[in-house]
Amino acid sequence: MLATTQALIHLYYDYDRIILPIGSPGPIAGPDGASNDKKTPLDQLKLTARARIINVTTRAVAISILGPFLYALCIRWIAWPWTVRIARVIWNIQRDSAPPRFPPYHIGLILRSLTAGLMLLCVWEFSNAAFSAYVAQAPLKNGQPLTTDSRDPNGSLLNGLKSKKEIPRTFAFWELLHITQRFTARKTSIFSEIDRAGGATWAQVLNTSLVTIQAISSRIIDFEHPRTSAPLQGQQSQKKVVELPRLVPPIKHENVLSSPNRPSGGREKLESTVGSIARSCGKSGPVASPISPRAKQAILFARDKFLTSDQKSAIDPAILKSLFFGYVNQFLNTPIIGAPFHQTFKRRICRVVLGSPYSQLNSIISAIDSVANLALASLREDQFGTVNKDLPLMVRTFANAIQSVERIIQQMPIHWTDTEFQERNGDGRRIEEVELVLEHLRWGLRQLLQDFGPYALDLGLGQGELQACRGIVGIPT
Repeated sequence: MLATTQALIHLYYDYDRIILPIGSPGPIAGPDGASNDKKTPLDQLKLTARARIINVTTRAVAISILGPFLYALCIRWIAWPWTVRIARVIWNIQRDSAPPRFPPYHIGLILRSLTAGLMLLCVWEFSNAAFSAYVAQAPLKNGQPLTTDSRDPNGSLLNGLKSKKEIPRTFAFWELLHITQRFTARKTSIFSEIDRAGGATWAQVLNTSLVTIQAISSRIIDFEHPRTSAPLQGQQSQKKVVELPRLVPPIKHENVLSSPNRPSGGREKLESTVGSIARSCGKSGPVASPISPRAKQAILFARDKFLTSDQKSAIDPAILKSLFFGYVNQFLNTPIIGAPFHQTFKRRICRVVLGSPYSQLNSIISAIDSVANLALASLREDQFGTVNKDLPLMVRTFANAIQSVERIIQQMPIHWTDTEFQERNGDGRRIEEVELVLEHLRWGLRQLLQDFGPYALDLGLGQGELQACRGIVGIPT
């Protein structure tokens, strides 16, 4: 019972969730490699230790007191016969032995349950908290990026950025963000490595980052215009069909509804009989009602004769439908039981903007800030000018993502199961995670337009595009 209770609490409060820190956009001020992280995992555990001890003690006391009653009412009558059968193999037990009528409620049992439960809950709670705290540390080793000790630091970083697994890719983007914020030498190496296999390091970093940002717009478009399965059926029809040996005669192409010639042989008579049965089953037409007309008249007569007007209105389909949905709403409004069935606005928009089944919030924000930081640093550190030609692509990607997110925030319909949604003059549609993505996108686009503004037209941006992008982030034209 203690393990079941802890498992339900673990699932309800999402103990498996690891919250990675997200800082404000922009480079970190200070010397090269300086860190602003002041809270160590041990400090985080100390801050939450008191609350965890209170929760653990409360659960242990509740289970040790209520456990014997719940065991006697729900578990003992099921477990007793099986326990007796196993015990008879070892000891001599009477066949008519039955469990005692009263639960095993004794002060010694309560104290033992309290002590064992308290220690076990402490192990579960603090081991989970310690794991979450240590996993959420920045991808640094001795104050340097993890890939610094590799033979090819940037190659190892690119492998992580291109990984198909979510965890390595998330930490690779996080390391890239630290590099663009704090490590000048690594930033310069990204610009200077132009002869790498697969393209320049900057080109590969930009490609993987923009793919992550462009995925936001792609998911929004897929939500607004769901794809049909027609193209898949067309592709399947184009596949080469391998014919198998024919086991039955070829299909006849004449009219199957016309009266066939009278069969002569035994086999033809059998085929004719089976065919007539198949045609009778396959004929389309109005579906006959299972109730005969006289039965319908009897039902209507009984309804008019014996039911009052209130009873007739009570069985009206519209009223029954409203009653059904009323009961459904009551079930959905139940605090604990109905919550898992809610498709809330927050959950749905986060699934569209941040991805599913797991949120890509950290990867998206790290990609946005890394691209913006590298583009700004290229004005001073890019000796070969490899970044300038990619400015139009970066600006268009940022602007398109901002417009797509703002559009889906305003136009996403509210699901009928979201009974707790409140508009509040538009504030109900403002979700913290989505607003965080918008904040970093606007910051990145604003910095690109401000720093590259004098050269934007020469680098490939049109005058109309430039004016529209300035309007998105509120820069006066």
